[in-house]
Amino acid sequence: MNLGYPLGAASQALPSLHPGERLLWAAYGRTVNYDVRGLDPWGVPKKSVLGKIGSGAANFAGDVVGAALGGGDDGGKSNPPSPQVVVLGEQGGLAHAAVRELPTSGSLSRLWALTSARLLVLEKFVAPEKPSKKSFVSKAIGFGKDIAAIMTTKTYGENAEGVPIARHEMVPCAEIPREAIAGFAVAEHGKKRRPCLRASFVDGSGMDFLFDCDDPRQFTWLHSVTVS
Repeated sequence: MNLGYPLGAASQALPSLHPGERLLWAAYGRTVNYDVRGLDPWGVPKKSVLGKIGSGAANFAGDVVGAALGGGDDGGKSNPPSPQVVVLGEQGGLAHAAVRELPTSGSLSRLWALTSARLLVLEKFVAPEKPSKKSFVSKAIGFGKDIAAIMTTKTYGENAEGVPIARHEMVPCAEIPREAIAGFAVAEHGKKRRPCLRASFVDGSGMDFLFDCDDPRQFTWLHSVTVS
């Protein structure tokens, strides 16, 4: 049991559903990778795609496009982090278009939910910070109290000892309507043949849901509730 995990995914997803919408499953998955022609695992165009532009211009264009795809922070890494979700297909396909604005590595609270109406990606709402009107002295006193609290309270990720795990306010950041989903199947991903639940969309693109699990039985169960 990881005490740093947020509230259960299903409990966290339910308040975001529309009236009459039924939740089939929900799971946390912070990291997205791409298995898309012309893109690296972080969703950034491969250098060969931009090679004709010239080396200097190609690097500049790659930075701009990478930022637009939400993968700029991950560029340059030699090995991508182990993904929970992998996008399949072509650039501009349903799968790629739905999530290309998402950072490839999100928060621990990023969750994926399948409902009777859509495949939904939710992120924890982060309110913009308000300008502080406190004086320097009051800020220093507050900072000292914060340090003292940190030193005496055990924390586990976003959770703290003695404090109930709270339900976060979530906001939808991507979705695919159910009518665009052609089907689901238990499959194997990549050269390591990791078990996964594969969503196939009507345009031939798809997503592999790995969710840090290597037990095929779990995906068989997930598939059973998906098609029920």
